[in-house]
Amino acid sequence: MTGNKNRVSRRQFIAGTVASSALLAGCTSSGGGGSYPSKDMTYIVPFSQGGGTDTYARKVVPAIGDELDTDIAIENVPGAASLKGTGEILREKSDGYTFGGFNPPSTPISYLVHDPSWDITNLVPVATYARTPYAIFARPDLKIEGMKDLTKRYKNGDLSKFAGLARGGIVHVAANVMKAEYDLQYQKYIGYDGGGPAIKAAISGEVPVVATTDTAAMSAVESGDLEPVAILSSEGSNVFKDAPSPSDEGLPSIDYIGQLTRCMFLPKGTETEKRDTLEEGVKSALKKDSVQQWSEKTGNIVEFGGHEKAKKALNDSIETIPKKVDLDKIANE
Repeated sequence: MTGNKNRVSRRQFIAGTVASSALLAGCTSSGGGGSYPSKDMTYIVPFSQGGGTDTYARKVVPAIGDELDTDIAIENVPGAASLKGTGEILREKSDGYTFGGFNPPSTPISYLVHDPSWDITNLVPVATYARTPYAIFARPDLKIEGMKDLTKRYKNGDLSKFAGLARGGIVHVAANVMKAEYDLQYQKYIGYDGGGPAIKAAISGEVPVVATTDTAAMSAVESGDLEPVAILSSEGSNVFKDAPSPSDEGLPSIDYIGQLTRCMFLPKGTETEKRDTLEEGVKSALKKDSVQQWSEKTGNIVEFGGHEKAKKALNDSIETIPKKVDLDKIANE
């Protein structure tokens, strides 16, 4: 976290000025006296550094801090298929100074499989800020051409391992779905705590292919270390526009687990006024030139949705996934 005397002075100025805009009114409302935010904040990423969620956070979160006139430290808390960090968000003080992000249906799937002692629906939804498809990547020397070719390689015994995020998470579930839907007969699933470590494993040859988000693998593809095999959403990818989806090859769609809705949440019990202030901060941050230019340059979609959309994304995952996926089988594995 970096200090900034100019930010402090601006905050003091704002606190003593008559607010004329809705955003300014939100920033000076605390429900308990004084301005909010009046001190530094923390943003929890429940994944390792280098993955898609971390990449978005390091571009979007500083812009939110600028809008709210405060510094926001980014803290990576990986583990337990993203449940360690998510549980930490839930259990933090409800003072509005710690928040974090995860991406339905990813973390909700982990929650359903591992069944922790806490209730994920007690989190306070803030906003959605992006959508991101999952994809399968391989080293170029393997020369895999699409999902049907990948399936053939596993059937022939040319490949045996399939890598992704930790067991019990969305990629593990997607791998099981693809085994059923596409006859993807891998022999061993290897799970990692985040897209970064999983991508490194594929590059090094520890595993032949890896499934992760398109944004997480972007640098590895640009450097020539990996190439996209298939995009797991029928909507395709803005990052890899020419990469095929299974639907392009005439295979069934698995869109219900092929794309993420990126959301932000506050701890249980956070005041509505503070939620609203942070929601407006996210909305304004996504409009900043620096964020829009980054989005256009990289293909990383930024797309604001309010707290109701974040709530729906979470609740829909909790309600829909058990109807589509044999979670007991995933848990037993």
